[in-house]
Amino acid sequence: MGSILIVFLGGALGGLARYGLNQWVGDPTSLLGTTIENLTGSFLLALLTAYAVDSDWPDALVLGLGTGVIGGYTTFSTLMLATMTNIRQTPVRSLGLFLVNLLGGLVLAGLGYYLGDRATERREGEQ
Repeated sequence: MGSILIVFLGGALGGLARYGLNQWVGDPTSLLGTTIENLTGSFLLALLTAYAVDSDWPDALVLGLGTGVIGGYTTFSTLMLATMTNIRQTPVRSLGLFLVNLLGGLVLAGLGYYLGDRATERREGEQ
């Protein structure tokens, strides 16, 4: 039951962060906020995963941050809906941002994983 509550609370925080970012960007119907969320979320989740795998961080913390906060912050379904909603008016922009989300997310996840793995190696070297 504790894990469910941790994910729920983390998801609420991530959802609030996503909402706040979209309000700050100023256009909740465009793909700009969703793109920022998905790219930063891809990076952060991979960084967290690589760093936390062999750490002494409590499983509940990793679960709350990864599945909860970052899972609530990123959104594939909003990306799909915004792409389909905007594709008739701005097809090139919509497809371009869709590809930026997919390919950029993959690149940033790779970078995040690499940096997290390097930080893990440094941490283990210091012990």
